[in-house]
Amino acid sequence: MTSVRPSLTFCTFVITCVLSTALFSQSGSELKESLFGETDKLMVQVQAEQGNVLSPSNYKKALNKYTQAVNEFTDGKRIRDIEKKLGEVRSLLSQCLKITGPGKTTFATALRAREDALKTNAPEYAKELYDRAESEFLTATRKLERNDVKGAKNKIQTINSLYRQAELSAIKVSVIGNVRNLMHQAKDEEVDKYTPITYATALRLLNESESILNSNRRSESSAKEKAEQAEIETKHAIFLTRQIKRLRKNQGEWENFILDREIFIEDIAQELGFAAHFDEGMDRPLKGILKIAKILQREKRNLTEEVQQKNIELEQLNETLKKYREKEAGLQAELQEKQYRLEVKRKREELIRSVENMFESQVAVVLRKGDDFIIRLIGLTFPSGNATIKPEFFSLLATVQRALRKFPNAPFTIEGHTDAVGDDRYNENLSFERAHAIKQYLLANMGLEDSRITALGYGETRPIASNESAQGRAQNRRIDIVITSPQETL
Repeated sequence: MTSVRPSLTFCTFVITCVLSTALFSQSGSELKESLFGETDKLMVQVQAEQGNVLSPSNYKKALNKYTQAVNEFTDGKRIRDIEKKLGEVRSLLSQCLKITGPGKTTFATALRAREDALKTNAPEYAKELYDRAESEFLTATRKLERNDVKGAKNKIQTINSLYRQAELSAIKVSVIGNVRNLMHQAKDEEVDKYTPITYATALRLLNESESILNSNRRSESSAKEKAEQAEIETKHAIFLTRQIKRLRKNQGEWENFILDREIFIEDIAQELGFAAHFDEGMDRPLKGILKIAKILQREKRNLTEEVQQKNIELEQLNETLKKYREKEAGLQAELQEKQYRLEVKRKREELIRSVENMFESQVAVVLRKGDDFIIRLIGLTFPSGNATIKPEFFSLLATVQRALRKFPNAPFTIEGHTDAVGDDRYNENLSFERAHAIKQYLLANMGLEDSRITALGYGETRPIASNESAQGRAQNRRIDIVITSPQETL
């Protein structure tokens, strides 16, 4: 009996049916993973190697075909057709990877310039320049895809220049853009006519800020400081102009204006313990306030010396402990050592309580953490997205200075923390800028060595409350001052 062998076409059909049945027996997500997994990994690799930037034509084709494959899968099209399309995608992505090596070498300076421009948010702040740079870069990369290395290299100088211009323009917008808008408002209100001195000061500071950026764009912090001073002076000029205009319109308001100032001075004088009289104008009570301020400064210096003396006494106690340790071991030596430690602990507790008593509960709390302790400035806040210290918090920071002077030899760390709203890298940078602002303020007002203060920004990584509520987020936005104070070195 002659055996009948099935045709090759029939076998292929059977195998296809079996495979299709096996595939469709999987869940939708498992099926998609089995089909797209290899391609997805290759796509991620290409993006990590910047193949999407250095080989844009191949990447665009790959992305279009990938999208078609996804749509076909969603519509339930044949698996074999989808696999064929994904194979074409992988081929194009492989072409991207082949170009990334020579592309990174050829466009090394352009890629750095592009990255620097992106860091300054140039696509938003300098869109026209950035778009021109991207267009030139796209043209150059397409030349490289066609193996026109010389043509690609000829574009590099223009690309670098455009990206750097976009970077500088974006920095200027972010640093001085708001100030320029404010200056236009000030000009509209005629501040140059009514307050020429203050306006000239603001204009000088703004020009200095721009000059710093033009000479060295990496000096952004110095330029920002000048711009902030210019903003303050511009607002000052606007305020003065409005007051002058108001008083010129109604001459009778002059007396009320002066009386209001006198009431303010009188309140300050009363807080300082003397009565202010204005029979000879404001100079006399203001001189009285200045005199008392100088007395308070002297008292502060005396308190500092007192704390230093106490620390000398503690050092002497340390020396005493050292001598005891050098003596022959025995019960008496052990007892004396314990007494010493108790004395050190008592003095430490006394010192910590004195710091706790300096702060009102609504502005700061003092927390203990091992041998260290933390001054948590819950009453100090910053404007949204800003690291500028408001003048209203100077009195709180003055109290912080008094507390820190009780530890003249101890290093301390200023920690900035944010809530979890927004980009984590942005939050980390913002928290560091705020901690750094506090550090610079303390360095300027306490005469400390820079090495004693460390500023750290933790962003959103160390919450003390839930970020799910407004109250929790407010608690997470904080400045912590951590004083490193081992017991035996108090």
